[in-house]
This record gives sequence, C-alpha cells and structure tokens, in this order.
Amino acid sequence: MRILNFMVFLFLINMASAQNYYGYLSDNYSGLHGVTLNPANLTGSKLRTEVNLASVNASVNNDYFYTDFGSLFEGSDIGDDQFNAAENNNFAISADIMGPSFMFNLSPKHSIGVITRARAFFNINEIKGELFDAFEDDFDSANDFSLNEDEFTSTLHGWAEIGVAYARTLINNEQHYLKGGVTLKYLRGLGNAYAKGTNLSVDYDADGFTPEVGTITTTGLIEYGSSQGISQNEDDSDFEFESDASGYGADIGFIYEWRPAPSDLDDESRSNYKLKLGVSITDIGSIDYEGAEANTYDITNSIDENTFESEEDFEDKLNNLYTRIATEDFTKVKLPTALHITADYNLDSQFFINLRSDLSLRKANELNTNKIDNAVVVTPRFERKWFSFYLP
Repeated sequence: MRILNFMVFLFLINMASAQNYYGYLSDNYSGLHGVTLNPANLTGSKLRTEVNLASVNASVNNDYFYTDFGSLFEGSDIGDDQFNAAENNNFAISADIMGPSFMFNLSPKHSIGVITRARAFFNINEIKGELFDAFEDDFDSANDFSLNEDEFTSTLHGWAEIGVAYARTLINNEQHYLKGGVTLKYLRGLGNAYAKGTNLSVDYDADGFTPEVGTITTTGLIEYGSSQGISQNEDDSDFEFESDASGYGADIGFIYEWRPAPSDLDDESRSNYKLKLGVSITDIGSIDYEGAEANTYDITNSIDENTFESEEDFEDKLNNLYTRIATEDFTKVKLPTALHITADYNLDSQFFINLRSDLSLRKANELNTNKIDNAVVVTPRFERKWFSFYLP
C-alpha cells in the first residue's frame, strides 16, 4: 500500500535519527529551533547569529505498544503482553526536517530569521485495538472474532514550508522584560490522504468457505480521500511528491522574563532572568489541494481472506471489494494547530527546571486534520554556552 509504505518510510527516519527536541527547545542557546516553539525566542537570543544547514527530528507515539529501556538494550523478543489493544487506541508519527535557515539580530530590540522545513504527520485516532490488529495482520488469524467500531479517523499529510520570522522587545525595564514574535509561512503541500470509519462491524470466521480460508463479513461506512500527491516510482525505491497545493500559515508567541537582580546572576550563562514564562500558538493555517477527491464506501460484504489479501492497496480494496456510494471534492487540509505554555526557572544560572505544556487545538475526530499529542513535560537542565544536558 502506498500509504503503509510511506508510514514505514517515516518510521525508518525515526529509527535512523531517533531524537526529540523536548528540553532543547527551551534552552537559551536553542536558536532557530527555539523559534519553532515560540517566535518570540528570536529576539534577545543568546545567539546573535545562527545558520542551520540541516537537522532532523522524528517521533513515534502510541498507546498500543509499550516496552522499557531494559528490554530495548537487552534486545529481548517482543511479547504479546507488550501490546495494549484498547477500546480507543491512538497513533501519532511525525518527522520534521529543518533545511537551510538563518537568523540574526538587527538591533538589541529587533531580530529576523528565515526558516525552511519539510514536515510529515500521520495520525490514527480512537481506533479499536482489535480492529487495528486485524488490519495489520490482513485477517490472518486462526481464531474467530467479532468486533464493532463506532468511529475512527486517520490522516496522513506532508508539506514543505518557508517562514519569515520577526520578533522585537516590547518592554525592558529593571525587573520586567517582555518580547513578542511572529512567523509567517508559505506552505507547499506534498500529499494528503485521510480515512474515516463509521459504524463498522467485522465478523471473521476462521473456517469460512474451507478450513484453510477464512471469511470476512463487514458492514458500515468508510470515507477515504486522497490528493494523489504521494506516489512511488515503478521500482518502488523512491517516493515522488507531485502536487500544486499551497497555503499560508503562522506562528505567534510572547515571552515574559522576571529579572529581580540581573547583576547577581552569572554572566557566563547569559541567562539574566529568574523566571521566564512563554505562550505561543503554532501551525495556524491550512493548505488547499485542488482536485482532491473523497469517496464514501458501503463495506457491507462477505469475502474470503485470500480475495482480501490479493488487493494490496487500501484504495484497491475499497474500489474492488466494496460499493462506492458517494463522491465529493475536498480541498482544505488543516495544520496541527497547537498551544504551548512554558515556564523556565533559573536555579543558579547553570541549573534550570523547565515545565512545558503542549495542547492540541484540533479535536481528535476532526476530519482530514493532523494533531499533536497533548503533553506535560518537566525537564531539569544544565546549561552552558557550548554544552547542555537535559532529562525530560
């Protein structure tokens, strides 16, 4: 399946460079990466100038599979007890590549920057774990089972963006410092696909037509839409992204610093605050896909598992095995808009404690929209100009 292959592609990115920006984005020397969390970080930065050539961040989050550090390091086999097939399981895969970018201070109060990024998100929201098991295994089971699914949604979206960031100091007196910033983005869609299942029922008879071939009986509706912007070369070796989709987006943020006695703080760390509070909203906006199509299928049917497995592509399964009952155009794909609130407490100019809260402003069941995972992260931090250590 094209979509499944693309998911694997994202997963391999994560395995190749598995790192997370938690902790680092709140560092006073995070530079351009800190601007992606809050544009106000651009001005008053401890880096007067920065040039980024390339950096990669990726993550895979879920509440379906879990393990511990000991098992990872020991190379232990994965057991059935490490899978949590719940009533509503959720998956979120993301990849973020920052390309050539730069920032510099125009003056002590004004700073600008240009940031280029390529990003991809994949979400599965509120799917029954048993249904995910069945689809993942292509209904290759020796046991009968029946299950019902009220509703689940899934969205895959990739896009590139170029942003122009500006920030300035708004208030600067002896104890109080306030700055604000905004990043305006031009967005280029790389490809989009989404699916929504409603009132699904799946009944699997392992004996089926013959003892060796099971029968899959289904009812319900599946809505599936694709921009047709994600494809593979004939040799299946490379991905091609073809789309005329575009749009506009923005990030906006403010940061307040309390500086009760700046002269008493170690100047080496250049962190002349005792408490720093930040609030920002990122990924405001959407991308329009011209000519994208969404189809609704009635999946009421009873078929043998060999026939189901013979259709390798998810879209082929829908078109060849079930009944299309409606077709409509869709154009707009919303970005994963999120609210970020941070608090950074300076213990002694080298040691900090950071509290960061990330809250999705997109609902889990919002159609054809990606979302971040809600999170609250506490991070002790040791910070110097050329070296920092974080423990999120």
